[in-house]
Amino acid sequence: MKQTATRSDVEELYRRHAGELRGYLHRRGGPPGADLLADVFVIALQRIDDLPEPAMRRAWLFGTARRLLLASQRESRQRHEAEHQHARSDGPQVHNLVDDRPDKHLTVRQALESLREPDRELIRLTEWEQLGVSEAAMVLGLRPGTARVRLHRARRTLASHPALRALLASRTDNPELERDDSQQVQT
Repeated sequence: MKQTATRSDVEELYRRHAGELRGYLHRRGGPPGADLLADVFVIALQRIDDLPEPAMRRAWLFGTARRLLLASQRESRQRHEAEHQHARSDGPQVHNLVDDRPDKHLTVRQALESLREPDRELIRLTEWEQLGVSEAAMVLGLRPGTARVRLHRARRTLASHPALRALLASRTDNPELERDDSQQVQT
């Protein structure tokens, strides 16, 4: 028998998971993404009778956050495209110069981009957000067994990615690269 959630259950979910959801939303969508946190819990209150059993509520919150973020990004992309079209018709374009220096964060992003979106999100959910495979499966609408297989394949693909392999090789060749980026060399 399904245990019906109460308003105090949602308040407890907020106390326990708001911080990690805020981080998830911020990592995926920047400050605009973090602004969606309140919407996640408004939806939880609106759909209080539809919340899953207590053990799966955290995953349900991440799934709701993900759907809100995807919708927000779609709207933002459409606005950006409309602005870009308008700017192109207004006159000459100004091009920004891109810094071509190697960057370990860029390398990781590029390696992740080589994966299909569902696999990329599966890696992010399990590695960055520390969700279990079953929870990540629920967020993505997959069966747990399917998620385990996809996660295994995605990790194997990343492990064989040439840029990541080169980055890892350079880290073992040069211990200076392993120090924290926040540390500054004093002269």
